[in-house]
Amino acid sequence: MDRNELEKMLSNKRAESEPEKGTCTVDGRELTEMEKATQYVGEDIFEVIKVIRDPEHKDYSLSDLGVVKRSGITLNYYKGFKHAHLTIFVTPTVPHCHLTTHIALCIHERTARYLPPETKWKLNLYLTPGSHDNEGDVNKQINDKERVIAGLENKDLLREIMKCTDDEICTLTQ
Repeated sequence: MDRNELEKMLSNKRAESEPEKGTCTVDGRELTEMEKATQYVGEDIFEVIKVIRDPEHKDYSLSDLGVVKRSGITLNYYKGFKHAHLTIFVTPTVPHCHLTTHIALCIHERTARYLPPETKWKLNLYLTPGSHDNEGDVNKQINDKERVIAGLENKDLLREIMKCTDDEICTLTQ
């Protein structure tokens, strides 16, 4: 994708209306205002991941390109706030994107670094339905715990991931 195509796509994405936020529940009910003020909610998760740099277009963040959106985040707490199931939908910029697994590892790395350790987190990443040519295979791969751990333990791959998730890099366009 050349620079002109990328700028056109960004212009179109900015024009799309997006719901303000995804959903957040505790034990099947909506959070109270007090709980929203004291617990991580979808908006907090979005703030953590929106700044991740795109591995191919490093001048842009995942939110700039519409790869991650507030509306694509669902957070459900269980057993009070001891356990949480976090689901994030990712929309690749093109249906044949070859960096979706790399982007997923970036999201895994950044959420692992920033989510509160007092809660046991289960993270599931999914491609937005219909957004990728190999959606089913990629969804299996990016949610395979052993593959994710192996990817994050690979020094060369981790170096590339950190180029997209490092705090210094991620604050360039906030």
